[in-house]
Amino acid sequence: MNLKTTLSLGVITLCAVACNDSEETPKVADIAATYNGYSLASCTYFQNSCSADESIVITENTDGSALVTFSSDTWGTFTINNAQMSENAGVYTLTGDGQTEKGMGDKKSAYDCTCSAVIKSKTDAQITFNVAGVMGGLTLDFFTGKAPAHLLLAGTYKGYSDADCSYFQDRYTDDESLKMTANEDGTLAVMFESATWCTFSVASATISETADGYLLNGTGRVSMGMGNVTSDYDFTMEASIDASKENYSFSFNVPAVMGGLTLTLASGTAPATEQ
Repeated sequence: MNLKTTLSLGVITLCAVACNDSEETPKVADIAATYNGYSLASCTYFQNSCSADESIVITENTDGSALVTFSSDTWGTFTINNAQMSENAGVYTLTGDGQTEKGMGDKKSAYDCTCSAVIKSKTDAQITFNVAGVMGGLTLDFFTGKAPAHLLLAGTYKGYSDADCSYFQDRYTDDESLKMTANEDGTLAVMFESATWCTFSVASATISETADGYLLNGTGRVSMGMGNVTSDYDFTMEASIDASKENYSFSFNVPAVMGGLTLTLASGTAPATEQ
């Protein structure tokens, strides 16, 4: 092989290496996008409070760092001005410090926060914000995709109860509440402790989605009676919850009690009754 050929091969090799380095160097521009998903908030006072329809925007700064902005109707505004990025086997990692603004109305305060993100693609990402100075330490985890129904629906539902049976109708009680807790298998545990009636507990209520919201179904046994004399009865539960979670109805049906007792928790306040 002559000198000219050797030099030519060397130049080609160097060019190829340079081109490959240029192509393989990760940049924030590779992950710059609007990420759509949901958030789970946890602190000293609650765990996994779910908010749907959230979005986070990542853009590239002129110095190659990342600007991460998260404006949540529920949790406030988070801004990370200079997050640093690394990449390994196609998975991108961001870390940085910034601030969040929280408060009511015009009264807002700024708090320091940290941010970390693991981004596999623009539809598969998790971004976490930690705010040490809020509610004993607030952690907000953002995930791409649609919020799981059992996490989204978990919480406390307040309203009034309506008891109906063969012997009476429309016996209302205001200021009732029901609590639902997410199970790991995608179902919901339901606990309704009525001030007037008794406690209904459903260990695993199933969820189905409709065009307008959600339907729930479950079963359980309830203890009912007079004084210290009680008996256990089977009951079924059916519930409907709209997409906003502002309108809902939970009905507990006990066929063997009083010719068929139905106790319903509904949103709002009890209708006015004639005196």
